[in-house]
Amino acid sequence: MPTHLPFDGRAFRLRMGLRTLEPGTWIDADGHRDADLALKDRLLGERHDEVVALAPDPDGAAFAACEELVDSIGSELGRRPLPATGVHPVERAGRLTQEDWCVHLADADGRWRLVAACVCFPTRWVLGHKIGRTVREIHAPVAFYDEQLADPVDAFFDRLRPGVEHGVWRLNWNLTDDPTLFQPVAHGRRDLRADITAQNAGELLWLRVERQTLVKLERSGAVVFGIRVHEDPLGDLASDSDALDRLARSLRAMPEPTWAYKGLGAYGEAVLAWIEAGSDGPPS
Repeated sequence: MPTHLPFDGRAFRLRMGLRTLEPGTWIDADGHRDADLALKDRLLGERHDEVVALAPDPDGAAFAACEELVDSIGSELGRRPLPATGVHPVERAGRLTQEDWCVHLADADGRWRLVAACVCFPTRWVLGHKIGRTVREIHAPVAFYDEQLADPVDAFFDRLRPGVEHGVWRLNWNLTDDPTLFQPVAHGRRDLRADITAQNAGELLWLRVERQTLVKLERSGAVVFGIRVHEDPLGDLASDSDALDRLARSLRAMPEPTWAYKGLGAYGEAVLAWIEAGSDGPPS
């Protein structure tokens, strides 16, 4: 059964939904670690410019922040990472964990910008389109972000206290028709899945959950965003009536712009029908 089930009746009330990191939980490793790191190694070798991005760094502040990130990950893992000549420290960070890493620094005007990142497992977004942008600009496509979340998120970055012990985490979920971890675009298939029905949704769809962490580093003051992707076949929920009920409630409560942003138009209704067909029918 999936261990990360983030959806509940409050999932789309447009709040950050942050929780404090418990000691020793910043890095989220599981039995897929070796396979995930092997895939990262392949992507970094074959598609390096798609999975690593660096903004101009004239004073070396971003490089120093990324070095601090590597040191902080090493402390969390209880071992000092080996030096790697010629490899940018943000790439080293990405190679150490199943998490992807995005490093943000405040610019001269106090706006938080993405200055370095190693993202091998994006969920339908392109790293090269985000590097150098402010947090507000990065999230411009997200439904309701500018109106309801942009200012609170910027303020949160400002007031986040340095140190892993003050870090936070949240969960974000999507339904996809593709279990590929490296998924920068939807492959043009979102509007072409008329083959997904109430009978086969559990077989053809995947629950993709991101465990997202925010930690402010102590020396540099950089805010690092960790993204740890978990994937499970939707059918794995079939025997969990509580999880099905919560998923159905979340889908029904989702505002139309969020429904569209998540690309659920092609199969959202099929998922609801699949849930109802496989249970006594979650309450409306």
